[in-house]
Amino acid sequence: MKRVSLLLYFIILLASLALAYFTWEQKPKKPGEKVPLLTCSKGDIVRITYTAEDQTVTVSKKKSPYSGASAWWVEVVRSGKDPAAEGSSTSEIFKANDRLQATIDKFCPWKALRSLGKLEEGKREEFGLTESAETLLIERSAGPRTFRLGDATFGPKDRYAADDLTGEVYLVAGQGLRDLKRSKTRFMERSLHAFKTKDVARIRLRAGDKEKELVRHASEDGKEQGWADSGSPEDAKVLYRNWVRRLSTLRPTDFMDSPADGEGCVAPPGSSQELSLTFFGPTKEIGFLTLYRGEGKDEKEEATYYACSEHTEIVVKVPKTQAETILKDLEDLLAE
Repeated sequence: MKRVSLLLYFIILLASLALAYFTWEQKPKKPGEKVPLLTCSKGDIVRITYTAEDQTVTVSKKKSPYSGASAWWVEVVRSGKDPAAEGSSTSEIFKANDRLQATIDKFCPWKALRSLGKLEEGKREEFGLTESAETLLIERSAGPRTFRLGDATFGPKDRYAADDLTGEVYLVAGQGLRDLKRSKTRFMERSLHAFKTKDVARIRLRAGDKEKELVRHASEDGKEQGWADSGSPEDAKVLYRNWVRRLSTLRPTDFMDSPADGEGCVAPPGSSQELSLTFFGPTKEIGFLTLYRGEGKDEKEEATYYACSEHTEIVVKVPKTQAETILKDLEDLLAE
């Protein structure tokens, strides 16, 4: 009997030692380690749609009619107070800047701060998930997934999210969702070109029946970069340099309605083309810019100006003061 008891104690001791060793070898979960919510690989997401009571934001890729490359575009449809009333909704579309990709990467893979499991109805209501109108639809190559968004937490404004597929509820970081909600402020492209002015070796100008070509000119020490007429490349002029500098500061203030896919630059009806530019690098063409004057006036009774480039792909609105300064100085430039 004593031998049986001793053997039993010995077995328990061995089991305890094995358990202790296994526990010791196990890697502890890091504090703040996130919980997988949606698995995907880079490039898997093809579209994201954020829907709220007052707006729907859709992020998707479109192919450029000029380069053939795909870029992210954002479409925002805002609802009026009376959705049933005709004309109560407004929509706009714009090309996204590079910051959008960083936000998309937050959802692929999407990791939650915490998993709350499948909650009872009362708890879901407490977290604002029962009657919420906010949803996030993530479309991947593997298929779509929809998440219902609940209330925000106090302080960091993180959000509760319920997976429509599994019914699981999670606490997710709120920053990416807030960025989608204010997408125009965060993501609208503010540059007419992807290249830098320093990449341009030659500019061809056309205005009406006049044409001129400017070439980059470097001082003897190579420090000061000026511009000269291609007919006299050694004769750099301050007028040319200042004009190119002003041109490089021109920025879009708004994107106009998108034409049908593949149409590219289509100015508003009645617009007149004021200036056409073609930009060349050391060996090849790298971009273009067309500047238009609108037919009518804006809400401030001021003239409107538009532009289109290889980077914007569709017509954008540009500041009146900048556009008029560029066109005024252009007269002197072409007269040289």
